[in-house]
Amino acid sequence: MDIARLYELQKIDANMEKVRRRVAQIRRNLGESDELRATRAAVETTRATVERLHAHQLDAELNGQQLGERIKASERRLMSGEVHNAKELEALQASIESMKRQRSQVEDDAMATFQQREEAEQRLTEQRATLAQVEAAWQTSQTALQQEEAKYKRMYAQLKQQRESVTARLSADALALYTQLSERKAGVAVASVQNGACSVCNVSLPTGVIANARIIEGAPVYCPSCGRILFAG
Repeated sequence: MDIARLYELQKIDANMEKVRRRVAQIRRNLGESDELRATRAAVETTRATVERLHAHQLDAELNGQQLGERIKASERRLMSGEVHNAKELEALQASIESMKRQRSQVEDDAMATFQQREEAEQRLTEQRATLAQVEAAWQTSQTALQQEEAKYKRMYAQLKQQRESVTARLSADALALYTQLSERKAGVAVASVQNGACSVCNVSLPTGVIANARIIEGAPVYCPSCGRILFAG
């Protein structure tokens, strides 16, 4: 049995598995990142806050204007001499004072809202600048990942061709044995002998086992510990 060719097949399969894992990792990283989504959400939240504050400010200013007009109308009526009843005059004066207090509160509210809006707009400007930076970095990263994925796809195609070439030169029995062992041994059917030990389980090998493993055209020699075919070429 051609153990050297089986070992060559094992190396190709190991490289193909590495490529598959890397491509899977790349695909998990493609698409919007958590950072990008969070930054975009922060911008949207602040933008909505600015709009809400702007609307509230406009409402407060409109209420203030309406109260001002009502105050002027009431003051004109008070000064016109139309009202002669003392209680009615007192009620009108009290109404004017009440509206003035309301207007003062509304104006204070409008000013506070204006200040909050300015702060929110400044925060929005800063967040949009941050978003632009995050988007630029993300786009650069995505481009690099896409290029890397394309490179690994080409590499995988080359490895697949190499595998087909190697398997074409293996006997049906050798390929069947390799496939069975791969399925039982986590995808690793052949282990090399390195420094007198199995490269997979790292168990030291008897001298006789190593000597037999060097006969690459004979019957396969197995690691006494993990049961994989040994290659000592």
